[in-house]
Parts: sequence; structure tokens; C-alpha cells
Amino acid sequence: MSTSIAELLPAIAALSQAEKFRLVQFVLAQLAQEDSIKAREAQPPAAAFKPRHFFGAAQQPKQVIDDYLASSREGWL
Repeated sequence: MSTSIAELLPAIAALSQAEKFRLVQFVLAQLAQEDSIKAREAQPPAAAFKPRHFFGAAQQPKQVIDDYLASSREGWL
């Protein structure tokens, strides 16, 4: 069942201020969840661990190693 915004507006106008805030929170939570799902679908799979990248890690600048680790962790959450 699909309800148009025009049908919802009178019901929303009749809500108390507290109920309107709860409605806004609900809608924002749904939008965030949908956006999170779309973002996860759009992300490429995490890079596989490549031990050769760490051979001679002591010779690599710490920032290079940190950047690699951060990029391989994206999408875990």
C-alpha cells in the first residue's frame, strides 16, 4: 500500500511536537540505514592481505603502512 505525501500531511499536522520529533527521528534513521546499505553495496571488497607489502616494513615510513592498513579496513563496519 502506497500513501502519498498529500495524504500524510494532515495527519502529520495533527501530531504533537514530541510526536513530530519522533517521526523525524524515524525518517532520518531509515534514510541513514538505506544510505548505509547503498554505500556498502557500492564499495569494492576489502583488499586481501599481502604479506609482501610488509617485507622490510621497518624501512617503510609508518604513514605508508598506516595508510595501507586503513584502506584495507574500509567497509568492515
